[in-house]
Parts: sequence; C-alpha cells; structure tokens
Amino acid sequence: MGFVTRLKVGDWVKVKSGGKYIFGYIAYISKNQKEAQIRKVYSIRKGKRFYYNPKNNLGTFETYRLIKLEQKLYQEDLQILIDIAIDTKDREWFLELTKRMEGIKRNGSSKRSGRKAKEVSN
Repeated sequence: MGFVTRLKVGDWVKVKSGGKYIFGYIAYISKNQKEAQIRKVYSIRKGKRFYYNPKNNLGTFETYRLIKLEQKLYQEDLQILIDIAIDTKDREWFLELTKRMEGIKRNGSSKRSGRKAKEVSN
C-alpha cells in the first residue's frame, strides 16, 4: 500500500462503487491517510457517463480503493469544472479555468496538476 502516500489533495482519481466507476478529485485526506473525501465529477456505468450535481457531490472512500488518474485535462473536463465554479459562485476559480480553456482551445490539451484550495495550475 505504498501508493497511499503518493495521493494528495487535488489528485484526480477513480474508484469502483456499486457497479460503476466514479471519477473526481481528492478534496480531503484524513490524517491517518486511510480515508479520502472525493469531489465526484462524473461516473461511468455500462459505457455511459453521468455527471454529478455540483452542490451534492462529495463522497468518502478508503484510500486503498482509489486509483490515481493520468494528469491530463481535456476541454470537456474543463467545461465541467467551469460549471462547478459557476454553481459554487467561485469567481477566482472560474477566471482561472476560463483562462485555461482558452489555452486548450489554442493548443489542444493541457496538463492538469490538480485543484488545491481554489486553484488549478498549469
């Protein structure tokens, strides 16, 4: 279980739960690193993608169940995050995300290093 120490707030992960995969980013990790609170963005069940309501999308999972995802951000992912920023009235995050969206439209894709306390870095 050495991978647990590599997980940190802001990392994008997936976890299998109830016959579906849930995708999101880590919002909180317990001090003993046995549990993490995930901001659920979408799930995939039977090949279909379902998006979570941004106002009610937190879930707690054991860290050993989490699989860290490739740190690449696509335009579709960024649009979902922009919607979450609008729904949560997070102006600072919205401005940062829209700036990154412009970069993706120019360059095709962007590296994602994870969101930490209202920031998404390039």
